[in-house]
Formats: sequence, structure tokens, C-alpha cells
Amino acid sequence: MDNKFLNALLDYYHISLNDYEELTAKYDLSSFSLGHEFKDIAKARDIALNAIKNKKRIIIYGDYDADGIMGTSILVKMFKMLNYEVSYYIPSRYIDGYGLNVTNATKCIGKFDLMITVDNGIVANEAIDILKNAGIEVIVIDHHTVQLPLPNADAIVHPEVSEYGEVATSGAYSAFMFSKAVLGYYDKYLATMAAISVISDMMPLKSYNRKLLKAVFNDYVVDEFLPISLLAEHKKLDERVIGSLVAPKINALGRMKEDKSINLIVKYFVSDDKDFILTYSDFITATNNERKELGKEVTNDILTNLNDEALVNKLDIKEGLIGLIANGIMNKIHKPAIVFTRDKEGNLKGSARSLEGFNIVEAFKKLEKYMLNYGGHALAGGCSIKESDYENFKKDFIELVNSSTIIKKEKETIDISINDIDKDHYDIYNSFAPFGEGWPAPLLALKGIKVEALQYSKDTKHILTRIGYNSKIVGFNISKESLFNYQYIDTIGTLDTSSYKGTISYEFHINECNKRN
Repeated sequence: MDNKFLNALLDYYHISLNDYEELTAKYDLSSFSLGHEFKDIAKARDIALNAIKNKKRIIIYGDYDADGIMGTSILVKMFKMLNYEVSYYIPSRYIDGYGLNVTNATKCIGKFDLMITVDNGIVANEAIDILKNAGIEVIVIDHHTVQLPLPNADAIVHPEVSEYGEVATSGAYSAFMFSKAVLGYYDKYLATMAAISVISDMMPLKSYNRKLLKAVFNDYVVDEFLPISLLAEHKKLDERVIGSLVAPKINALGRMKEDKSINLIVKYFVSDDKDFILTYSDFITATNNERKELGKEVTNDILTNLNDEALVNKLDIKEGLIGLIANGIMNKIHKPAIVFTRDKEGNLKGSARSLEGFNIVEAFKKLEKYMLNYGGHALAGGCSIKESDYENFKKDFIELVNSSTIIKKEKETIDISINDIDKDHYDIYNSFAPFGEGWPAPLLALKGIKVEALQYSKDTKHILTRIGYNSKIVGFNISKESLFNYQYIDTIGTLDTSSYKGTISYEFHINECNKRN
């Protein structure tokens, strides 16, 4: 082992060798235990088991993003494992909006005896009162921000309400822990769906979130779970595969489909019908490809005539795409960006993305006179404004951005050499995984690369330089033309692997490329 490299990584994360040993401890589901539980979980379990015993009609009410879909699928599959059929509903982003509403609650009267919300419900007080007054029991399984008073549910399974632990976790994780209470054991498939939600909802990769991921990744067998394997394109599951392949495909349906057909995705995750799974997987992939192409096309159109007004855009486009397009614009112009589209009330709904140094929510506060509502966090947020206020909002937002000093934060890196791109260094590097929110992959600096020695893809748009039998330098979307006037470059990147016909390559992936002074 290269102790110098290990020590550099320990310094990077500001942890001790003892911390590292705990960080790299192996977990499987049999050893996955937390030592504490959600406050109402025993009560929620008893309500669910009593409903089965008395043959009550149960509906799971979920959400249209990957977390809500995973949480709903966990619960539907859990009841199926108990040989009990339940109904479920994934609301449409376009028809229903987010969360349990009064209209849909009223529709459940006389049809169901128990509703379990998942990834929503913690602020649905009025809708839950309607259910309760009609004699319907309610279990809320959620993780979103709590507002007082709490809803009048029979049981609430929620990390914050339960004072569950020191880090936030996902709605589907909460549903998974509920499934353990009901089943009496941790099911591997349900755990895998919960792990997907932890990544898709960008939960901090610390404490129990991290332990769950390590247990799932350690035990995962490629092609064991067909619905997940197809979305992962038959790759071994890890945080990168979930983040780049699995979660975007699940999220694409809620963003692209304006009807209620999204409900079929729960059937996809809980069904034993192989033909249906294979067919629907193709549909999911096609929908995601459509999302990517449409997002790319719109972003490119906006950036064709680039000026300051690219910061704020009003588009006739699906609401589910505006955040993706705002992110694409921000990455191109390196400034905060917001994209609006009309909602069903005729107002403008916007999604914003920002860089370190420009807090989106603080910007919304300064422009509060325009706001119908707003929320989010420093680097991503959403708001609604009246269409009649658009031009004034646009002018003021651009002025606010231009008057702000966005200082590019110096990135902490670890210096490596070309000789360090090998299995030994990759294994040390990867021992700190999984990487993600609150625990980013360490950035490595590879300096003084001679440009004329670089090799490129056939179309010369990507760096693909072999430096040994199974070592490479890779730089996607860094063309030969863009480096034409450079003699040497300094790069920042990460270590990764790829496999071709059974041969594993160890690769340095360039994230940032700068001319050497």
C-alpha cells in the first residue's frame, strides 16, 4: 500500500487512521443495525398488520420523483411479500402537483380504510383531516421539512419527528425501515431500492445512509434484480451507476409524462412478469433519451446568441425540464441561471441553479416583492411569480447577479503523477467510497501534461490517452482543437475504472483543464 497516498487522503478528509478503519468497515444486511428506531414505527407496524388481519383496503400514496417511486415500490412489494394486495397512486406532477391534496383525499373516501403516504404527507394537514373525519386511518412516512402543528395521522414515521439521528435521510429509507419492522428482517431488494433513493435525493453519505449503501453495494449481484439491472445497464451497482444511469431514468417519467401513466413504474419494480419488465424498461430508457435530447436542444438554442439575458429565460416547455435546463445554462455560462414556464394557474414557475458564492434563496428574499412563493437551498431553488412581473424580475435578477462578486473557491487537491494511475492507487482511492453529498470524491491534480503527447477519439472531441497496458487519461468533451495553442496543461480530476471484454482499465478522468503558466 502507498502510505503516502493514503495519508494524503486522510489529510484531505481531515480524518484519523482510526476514523478510516471505521469508514472502511464492511457491512452486510445481517450486520446492518442502528441501535435506534423511528418513534412511531411500532405503532405504524401494528396498524399495518391489523389492516391485513382485518382485510382492510389499503392505498399507498407516493410521489413522482425517484425517492417517492422507490418508497411506494418498497411498500407495495412489502405487502406483496405478505400475500396482501394493496392499491397505490403516484400523483402526476402536471395534474395533481406535489403531495396529498384535498381533492385526492376526498376521492379515497369509501374506497379505502388505511392510507400510507410515502415521501409526502408531513404538511398535508387539511387532506389528512378529511381522511380521518371519514374514518380512514393514516400513516405518514416522510422526510420533508416539518411544520407545526403536525398532521393528525395515526402514526408518523419521520426522521425529524422521531429525532432519528444526526443526518437527513430519504423518504424511501424511512419506508425501508418500516418494512423491516413489518417483515421482521431486512429484505435485500427493498434495501437496494432504498439505496437508490439515498443517492437520487442527494442525502448526506454519512452514518446510517452510508452504512446502508455499503451493505447494499457489498451484497449486490449483477442481474439479481431484473428491474434494477436493466436500468443499470447490467453494471455492478454503486453510487456512480445510480447517479448517472438509474436515478435519471426513474425521474424522467415524472418530468416527461403529463398523464397518470407514471403509475406503471411501480408495477415495473414489483411485478414478476418478465415480459412486462423488459418492455417497460425500453419505454423508460426511451423516455429518458427524449428528456436528454429535448433538454440539450433547448439549452443549445438559448446559448446560440449568448448574452446576459441567458441568465433568465421563459420557455414553453414541460415543468419537469426547467431545472435540468437551468443547470445546463449555468454550467455553460458559469453564472446563476433561472428558467420559467407557465403553470396550470397561468403563473410562471421557475427553477434556478447557482454556483458557490451566490445563494439562490437569499436572492429570492431580496426579490420577495415579486414572489408568490419560493424555496430551496443555496445552489438550487424554485419560485413562482406572476407573468406580468416577469420583465421586471428578469431585470432585477440580472442586476443582482452582475452586482455580486462570485469568487471561485480554490479547490483542494492531491498531487499525483502519471505513474499513480494504477490498481494500487485506485484501490486506496476507492476505499473511501461511496462518494456523494457531504462526502465528495477527492480531487487529484495531474500537472505538466504535454499536449502533443495526448491521444484523442476518432472525432477528436475527447481525450483518450493510453499510458500503459491498463491505464488511461480520459477527458470527455475536451477536444484537440480546444488545446491547439497549449504546450502543457495542468488538470484536476478523479480516478475511475472501465471494463472492456473482461479487462479492467484504471483511468484518470479530467474534470478541469488549465493552460500551464
